[in-house]
Order: sequence, then structure tokens, then C-alpha cells
Amino acid sequence: MKNFMIKMIYNIYYTSFILSERFINDHKKKSKIAENFLLFNNKRVLRKIKNKKLEKISILLPHCIQKYDCPYKVTSNIENCKQCGGCKLGDILKLKKEFNVDVKVATGGTLARMYIKDYRPDLLIAVACKRDLVSGIYDAFPFKVYGIFNEIKNSPCINTDVSLIKIREFLEEVRGRK
Repeated sequence: MKNFMIKMIYNIYYTSFILSERFINDHKKKSKIAENFLLFNNKRVLRKIKNKKLEKISILLPHCIQKYDCPYKVTSNIENCKQCGGCKLGDILKLKKEFNVDVKVATGGTLARMYIKDYRPDLLIAVACKRDLVSGIYDAFPFKVYGIFNEIKNSPCINTDVSLIKIREFLEEVRGRK
């Protein structure tokens, strides 16, 4: 019964988000719905994982985090990154090793869902733009997906950024290092 009620709340948020995307021109109002959904979801995930031992934690990143003109393809394997400093993937590789987490880079929602289905981590930290993150978390319910919005610098889907501080702080909290 509890999952049913939570799913109903997800449905309301998701429907509101979809309708706002289609009918509201005010970017701030659209963003507020996505931010409220993410806040609700992340609190739910934190409650679900409280006092639980998590063996498999994964970070799922969008391909737009990688420098657009980088010749090294990381969607098949993030270890292909040469850590040149042109994007944050080198730093994320350091987090991968430090916290012993799996990291994947997806080119879209289908690959992301396939990864979740195949790997089945205990917890997924997902980074994406508002639209993709909201729909991805909604699609993955009741799976535990902690969301972090990526930061769009110039244009969507090219050279986006992510707060390493947010990822690190969450990993420290989950691993009990704080």
C-alpha cells in the first residue's frame, strides 16, 4: 500500500512536469516542478537506504559530461578517459576508485534503463538534465535512484558539467565517512 501511495505522488509530479514542459513558457516554474520532484525523490531514497549496507553503488552519467570533441569514447568504458582535465570524467574516475563504485556513461534513456536492469545496483546516483532525470527516475521507480541535475554551461547536450562536491558529499554520507 505504501509503494502504491508513493507511486501516486510520483505520477502527480511527473504529470505536472510533462504538462509544464508542454504548456508553461516560464522556465522558472518548469524548473521548480522538477526541483520539487527531485527533492521528494532524494528524501525517499535517503529514507530507504538509511542504516542499510549497500554493496553495489553506481554513478550513471550522461555522455554530454564528456568534452564534446574528445577523441576517446567513454560510453563503452569510462576507463578510456585519459584524464586530460578537459572535463570532469577524470575526477569522477578518482571518485570511482576512492569509493569503490561503478561508473557508467549513457547516451540516452534506453541505455540507462538497460544498465539498471542488467547491473541492478543497490543504489544509483544519476546525473542528467532536468527532463531526462525526472523521466528516468520516474521510469525506474521503485528502484533507488538519487538524482543530481547536471549543469548546462553553453547549450544542452554539449560540454555540460556536474558538481563533484554534491557527488562526493553524498558518497561520503552513504559510506559513513562524514
